[in-house]
Amino acid sequence: MPTRSYTMCTVLTAFTLWLSGCGTDCQSACTKLYGTAPNCGDRRGDDPDAEGYFEGLIGAGQTREKMMRQCMDECENALDKPGDADDYQPNKYTPATETVTLENDEMAALWMDCIEEQSCENLADGYCSPVW
Repeated sequence: MPTRSYTMCTVLTAFTLWLSGCGTDCQSACTKLYGTAPNCGDRRGDDPDAEGYFEGLIGAGQTREKMMRQCMDECENALDKPGDADDYQPNKYTPATETVTLENDEMAALWMDCIEEQSCENLADGYCSPVW
């Protein structure tokens, strides 16, 4: 009987942690993408030819607010739709010529995990698509 109680406590603890919001969500993924340094929104370094220079993910003509809102809208809309990820693999390189859309909750979950795991440089270079 003690084993059953232990198992039940473990399951309840895991469920409680899951409900408490531990882990990645739309807000944290979008903040990593477009938030101020050390996140990926801002450039790092002054000389584009210097090693370690990073352009940042907020391009010319874009604002942090616009990019954050687009990111949050896309992510939250996908989370509202149940579905399968099918062949979506965000940890693989996606050329800029390919358009990727987060279509459902499973795709959004994979995407958020990918954003958390990748460097800003990889995000800028075609990993974890879509990056707007």
